[in-house]
Amino acid sequence: MKNSLKTILILSFSIILIWSFFAPRTTAQEWTYDGADTEKIPDFSVYPSEWYIGNLTSESAPDVFPPENYTIIEVIKGNFSYVGSPVNAYGIAVWGTIWLVNATSGEKSLATGTSENYLLAFWNESIGYFSPFMPFIPVDSTGKVSANILNNITTFWETFFFPMFPKPVSFEHKQIYPNIYSIRFWNSSNGAHLYQNFTQDGINIKTHTNSPLILYPNITAMSQPAQNPPEFSFTTDTGSLTLNSTEFKLNITATDADNNNDEEIDKDYLYRIQNGSEWSDWTTLPNLLDWDLGDVEEGSYDITVEVKNMYGVTQEEITVELTLPEDGDGDGDGDGDGIIPGYPLFFVLTLFTVITSILIRKHRKK
Repeated sequence: MKNSLKTILILSFSIILIWSFFAPRTTAQEWTYDGADTEKIPDFSVYPSEWYIGNLTSESAPDVFPPENYTIIEVIKGNFSYVGSPVNAYGIAVWGTIWLVNATSGEKSLATGTSENYLLAFWNESIGYFSPFMPFIPVDSTGKVSANILNNITTFWETFFFPMFPKPVSFEHKQIYPNIYSIRFWNSSNGAHLYQNFTQDGINIKTHTNSPLILYPNITAMSQPAQNPPEFSFTTDTGSLTLNSTEFKLNITATDADNNNDEEIDKDYLYRIQNGSEWSDWTTLPNLLDWDLGDVEEGSYDITVEVKNMYGVTQEEITVELTLPEDGDGDGDGDGDGIIPGYPLFFVLTLFTVITSILIRKHRKK
């Protein structure tokens, strides 16, 4: 009996996964990873390159989803696609890879019936939602899960998942909870239930059922992207904010972070710097930046730098104090070469002395 249940569960889950892989689709506009210029996939809260990590278990057949395994949902891209039966509509589709990872050995493999470019979720506001795995659901124009979207998720369960199990499933009650972004099905008669909890931006953090008829894994989120804009600091290369030259170097340092949760330190940053009222173009973050305040007098000057990643822009500002050396020539370089450009001070003084002596002698002869 146990082996039969295990087989049915594997087959049911495989059918769900394989259906999506073979579904006909036509693609148009795409959203892919583009470093700091990467855009969020429309109608969802996810970005290309992100990892969503969770644990899958099954009370019906625990050996199918053993506790030492976990999943990584890697978002590859989004596009406006045509998806075939049973959807048969255009909409926003999210594509990615579902990895199954053994926490003990670290071995990673594709989930059964999936590919490295696999349909994770689909949304068309008129048609509805579809996902064989439900790692995330859509959000409205405010970036949050709405009551309408939660109602759509319950309809998806009732029209797609419940009828496809070997024994069709139905519940006596259902309820959405917009304030906590959750849905629930349950029976008063036998205590069977199914509930899902989402974050306000649509990430599936908990799916649980105790019904042996629902051959679908329980899902518990383990980690998700922080989606934070960059943190950084900058100062002069010497660390001093008191300068004796208008030309100096700036050291801009981004704080180590893994904001997309892909287990790698973020590297794709762009920066720009303000010069007066003008901003420079966005460009790659350097280790050291050569900077020149320009033709200015002594005083305090604000330097403003912005750094961005795909989640936003952060601005920081420092104030430097410019004190030019006293050298008598007004150019602040301390070499005293400002009296006659191109000639040393000693030569100029000697020439002045000689000319003066000649003039004095001529005057005496008269």
